[in-house]
Amino acid sequence: MSDIYLPPNMEALLSQFLRDQPELEELVDDRVYTVIPKRASTSEAGAQYPLVRVTQLLDTPIGSPLWAVAYDMQIDAWGGSKSDAWRIAATCRSLIDARFSGEYEGFGVVNGSTPGSLFDLPDEDFKPAKPRWIFSSTIFARPVATISS
Repeated sequence: MSDIYLPPNMEALLSQFLRDQPELEELVDDRVYTVIPKRASTSEAGAQYPLVRVTQLLDTPIGSPLWAVAYDMQIDAWGGSKSDAWRIAATCRSLIDARFSGEYEGFGVVNGSTPGSLFDLPDEDFKPAKPRWIFSSTIFARPVATISS
């Protein structure tokens, strides 16, 4: 019999964490996504802006057995103005740095994070381009418990 370790679903955990922060709720309400909602039909609304998207770029195991993982996460923040987009991104980065460490039931334990640089990259899928700031953050996490196989 061996043990397997399922690392946390970091996209789900980080997006939920950000939705739960009052400072960010004031800026984007609950619009923190892993996939931006698309308009399914002419009678349905698509995404409402401003909003945040959380994307996992990589997960790098820190040794074996698979227990601790370094997650490279990208956070995109769209705003109504360039200043709004910057404020949303800067708030997300500060919240992750100051509050994200800890145990999350049903997910795992976040041991810490390393914030990345903010990058101004307007979204040219829109005409005119929609203001967007991006940053990455490396998040270190592990499971809460093991699952016996």
